[in-house]
Amino acid sequence: MTVKTKDQYDVILSFMENDVWYKASELVEVSGVKEIRAKALLRALVEDGMLVDNGAIKGRKYKKC
Repeated sequence: MTVKTKDQYDVILSFMENDVWYKASELVEVSGVKEIRAKALLRALVEDGMLVDNGAIKGRKYKKC
């Protein structure tokens, strides 16, 4: 993992509050990356067990574990 990627993870995780669901589009605005990059970061955070998603195909949301 690069320093830049770790910084992007940290921005997303520090913005998110516990027990609040967030859309990827909300996290795009916060992280300052494009939507495709934000979704890749979110997918990696879910795989690492840092976030959970609601399992929806459309309207997927994420929250902290």
